[in-house]
Amino acid sequence: MASQSEEKDLIGSILSDQDDKQEIIPKKARKNLSLKSKEFDPQIHPKHPEFQTSNASILSTGYQSHQKQRIFFQTQTSIEIQSQLSNTLQQTADQDNNTCSFDHFQSFDSFGQLQQRKQSTKKHHTMQPTEYQNPTLIFTSDQCIDGKLSLSQTDLEQICGNQLINRKLQNILDSNDINKKRLIFNQVEKICLKASKDMFGNYTVQKVFEVGSQDQKQRMHNLLINHIFDLSKNQYACRVVQKMMEFIKDYPEQLEIFLQNFYPYIIPLLNDPNGNYVILSCFELFNKNQLIFIIPMIEDSLQFMSKQTYGCRVIQKVLEIYPIEHTQKMMDILMTLACQLCYQEFGNYIIQYILKSGPPKEKQIICQIIKDNFEQLSINKFGSNSVEKYIDVMGPNQIINILCSISNDQFVFYNLSVNPFGNYVMKKVLISGDPSVQYLKSLLKQYPELVQGIKNSDFGQRVGLIMDAL
Repeated sequence: MASQSEEKDLIGSILSDQDDKQEIIPKKARKNLSLKSKEFDPQIHPKHPEFQTSNASILSTGYQSHQKQRIFFQTQTSIEIQSQLSNTLQQTADQDNNTCSFDHFQSFDSFGQLQQRKQSTKKHHTMQPTEYQNPTLIFTSDQCIDGKLSLSQTDLEQICGNQLINRKLQNILDSNDINKKRLIFNQVEKICLKASKDMFGNYTVQKVFEVGSQDQKQRMHNLLINHIFDLSKNQYACRVVQKMMEFIKDYPEQLEIFLQNFYPYIIPLLNDPNGNYVILSCFELFNKNQLIFIIPMIEDSLQFMSKQTYGCRVIQKVLEIYPIEHTQKMMDILMTLACQLCYQEFGNYIIQYILKSGPPKEKQIICQIIKDNFEQLSINKFGSNSVEKYIDVMGPNQIINILCSISNDQFVFYNLSVNPFGNYVMKKVLISGDPSVQYLKSLLKQYPELVQGIKNSDFGQRVGLIMDAL
């Protein structure tokens, strides 16, 4: 029977003769070659570039694993050369497998050079790790490392449709580099009409009106003034028009020219959501005495304007800056629309303004409309805003009796407390501190089950907390 040492020698002899079988890596070397997945960070160690061989094959490099690395060649040589080349690479990989770092690969011009390298490779030779380099890594940020912004012809040609370029140009316009600012202006001047209507380019045009020289602003104004209608109707260019008005507001002659060009288009602009923005800017920037002629046109467009974001603000602005003598007809028309406006997304802001600052007669009409439609308005998303403003201005004493009345077989205060919008009205009533709330408080004590139901509802929890504090 063979001894233990003889068995080891026999096994070693057998393994050495079986080149095609899996390689046995020493335990210590296997440990060094291991690469845990958590150690691999593709951002820190991106893939190495591919190397081309003389026969157009591709040798892809990577990290060592527990098994020996497989190297594939696709060549058009004969089967014998492929086999010989494969055996050579197999032996080379076997010798380099003990390394604990990246393998160092080189491109070979011919099979002979590869064979020569194989013969010169010593047994147990350990390759030194190469310094990591990534030639494909390019710094592409618009801002240089030193914090200075560069300007290229490409930047000037890509004003329209490019957000990053426009941000760069705006930053340069904010700087003190006169030469670069002049280059930007010369390019913007050529395409100012197109850039004004562009999603990103309009900001660069606005910046010219903010920081440009007096001559540059004047030249830009002269180019755009004849297109005032098209610009005012555009969702991006309407803001350029505002900047242009900010420039001319202190120059009576320029302002007169602007109003002459603007006058024929006021009615269509009053009926356009973007045009309303320009009209609002007029009332905010210009002398109100120069704009009185617009009021009759607004009266004819009240119904449309009251439903628009900026239209309702134009109406409020006119009611705010002009005395009732100029706005009485407008106010009469609004009263015929008051009930509708209470429920509208933007019209409710007009109602709120009249409740706060309107004439006593019109304010009383609004109050009566709210009391007559109290519950319906309170459970409406926009109508609840009108009710809250009513409570702020008039107090809750006139609607306490309504809250304590029965509607749909339940107290109104309960219906509002558990409603997604009505609960805000209830909270406004409870925190008002009005003495009339004591009557509601005494009623709540008589129906503790209702109070508990309010607390258990999704929207009544905060109302219940306020009830506990009363």
